[in-house]
Order: sequence, then structure tokens, then C-alpha cells
Amino acid sequence: MVDRSPGMLLAYLAQALIGVNVLLALLFKPSDFVIGVFLFLAGMALYVVAWRAKIAFPWFVYFLVSFALLIHTSGYIQERYLRFPYWDVLAHTVSGTMVALLGFLLVLYLDRTRNLNLDPTFCAFFIVLFGTFCEYVWEVWEFLVDSLLGGSLAGQMQGSNTDTMTDMLFVLVASLIVAAGCWYYLRRYGKERIVDDMVRDSPLFSR
Repeated sequence: MVDRSPGMLLAYLAQALIGVNVLLALLFKPSDFVIGVFLFLAGMALYVVAWRAKIAFPWFVYFLVSFALLIHTSGYIQERYLRFPYWDVLAHTVSGTMVALLGFLLVLYLDRTRNLNLDPTFCAFFIVLFGTFCEYVWEVWEFLVDSLLGGSLAGQMQGSNTDTMTDMLFVLVASLIVAAGCWYYLRRYGKERIVDDMVRDSPLFSR
């Protein structure tokens, strides 16, 4: 069944705007067309996986993934990384929130498939670790791109040590907020409710 909730419409809109940016690149900035297509396909991958596996992720998962990729896409194609000083901070904050949320889904998946019976506090701890680890890996990637390739399409990815630490701090704060929200949800409603709602029709989780 197709989810036409207001939240999903926001997710579809964000994904469509990525497509609009790809068209802008094709017409006015062909050098960024390939990366635009890549980011569009990255956003579509979640929808395809959910459709094929029959997993009903909450609407905000789709929205955050598409919104984070939209920020990156417009950052490159519309040069917002260069035009707006805090665009990179916005990108890291939204992406950090998205990654932390994916960490929440990952720990629920591991708990369900391996019968780990994890408690809410451990799940929250995992979310923070997952979010900050992914940010660490990304900062290493930015350093390598700057060092070996002279930067990305938007210029140097790391402006300074302050820039790098600011990005990491914003991702940490985003991860902590997501972890706190997920901890509260699990304490109040338990894991079974959200997991059962997501995988009810999925053959991957049939017992």
C-alpha cells in the first residue's frame, strides 16, 4: 500500500527537488550533473529497498534521507557551500540527525534478528556511537579528498581545525538529541511496536 500521509508528501517533495537540481545541473552546470544523479539515486535507493523488502519505514526516515541529500545536492549545484558560510554546518547537522536515526533502525534490526533483547539505554548509547563514528569517518574522507585531490567540486572540504571540530560537535549534538528521543520512545512504547509496524508485511522478517 502506498503511504500518502502528509509526512511522506514532504519526503516526496524533497526527493523531487533533488531531481530539479539535477536538471539545473544538466542545463547550466554540466560539471555537477554526475554528482547530482548520484545523490538522486542514493535517495531513491531507500524507497526501492523499502518497496522490494516491503518494509514500512516511518515517514521521517524517508524525509530526513531525502532532505539531507537535497542539502548536499543544492550545496554543489547551486554553490550554496560557497555562498552561505553556514551551509556546511546545516548539512552536517541534518546528515548527523539522519545517520543517528539510521543507527536507531540498525540497532532495532540487530536486536530483532539476533534476539539480543537490548534495553533502551544501550540502544541510545549505540545511536550516539554510530552517529559520531560515521562523522569521524566522513571527516577522515574530507581530509583525504583535500590532501590527495585538492578538494571537492565545492572547493576545500575542511576549511580549518575549527571547521572540522564544529562539524563534529553539531553531529554529536544531533546524535544525542536523536538518542534521547529514541530512549524515551522505547521506554514508553517498547521496541516491538515500531519494529512490528515496519516489518509486518516483509518476508525478510517472517517467522
